[in-house]
Amino acid sequence: MAIRTTVVGSWPIPFGQRLELKRYYAGEYTDEAADGLLRTAARIAMDEQIACGLDQIMGGEVFAPDFLHHIPPRLDGLETLAPRITAQGQQGVGRYRVIGKVSAPHGTGHAKAWRREREIEPRLDKASVPSPLTIGGGFVTDEEAGESTHLDDLIEVVQDEINDMVDNGLREIQLDAPSEAVGLVSGTRSADDLLPLVARPLEPAAEIIRTIHFCLGDIARKPSIEVQNLRALIPFIQQLEGVVDRVHVECSYAGQWAEHGLLADLPESMEIIAGIADVKSKPASVTSLREKIEQLSSVVSPERLLVSSSCGVGRVPHDEAIRLMRNLVKAAELVN
Repeated sequence: MAIRTTVVGSWPIPFGQRLELKRYYAGEYTDEAADGLLRTAARIAMDEQIACGLDQIMGGEVFAPDFLHHIPPRLDGLETLAPRITAQGQQGVGRYRVIGKVSAPHGTGHAKAWRREREIEPRLDKASVPSPLTIGGGFVTDEEAGESTHLDDLIEVVQDEINDMVDNGLREIQLDAPSEAVGLVSGTRSADDLLPLVARPLEPAAEIIRTIHFCLGDIARKPSIEVQNLRALIPFIQQLEGVVDRVHVECSYAGQWAEHGLLADLPESMEIIAGIADVKSKPASVTSLREKIEQLSSVVSPERLLVSSSCGVGRVPHDEAIRLMRNLVKAAELVN
């Protein structure tokens, strides 16, 4: 049985659109004024994915080149303490103070992108949105208020985005949850505390495929923490039975791959997307990727297994991103 291939979300920004897109990212264009530009960039990103031979493509997140850092400036109820400085990587993450109810009167951009991209590519069936905990990672509140108030607000924001996409034909939603993964691996978050923060945002997606993506907060091609394993995630994923249908697990670090056998402990009701194509290194060879897929196939039945990059390839040099995904597709085709 052929092993299916998919992607996480982001794709390298098309070279010919970079200068104009930078003006959009800087706020010089509204979403409406940049519509044609964003359509062209997304068309190129999706065409490149199709050319790589991927079984499932995504829109490329050309509207959001830095994962989620475009979201806080779109939200009401925040005061900027330190803006995002992309060139500083992990150290340049924005900081915001919660000063009122957090809302997104014009959306976060994800639902708008879905409507725009689905119009130009009928094959598109999947979109993603960051989890509320991830969006609010740079938010601070008064000590008395704690984080619960703005997390409730952010859950509503994410629910609204998903509702919009579902109403417009979405068939699979991916909740990107690096903050949850980092919290579990570092021991600063418990599975019981995190469960409602994942389950509630996905409530509007009950009738479609619900996917969750766990990675260790890749920013500037570096993780947020030095500890990398799978064992800390397994009990939480087990609790997600009935909440998600697919779980995408980063498997590119040595500590994660050493524990890939633990994927056998996940509920059979879930499909497993293994992120074996590392976005932080030079493209892995077809042979090495095929060997990993063969090993995974002995742990997870092929009909439940998909393979992908470890995280979005949007920060990978363009030629390397294409080579990495082509190699992954070829490796999956070679597995018996």
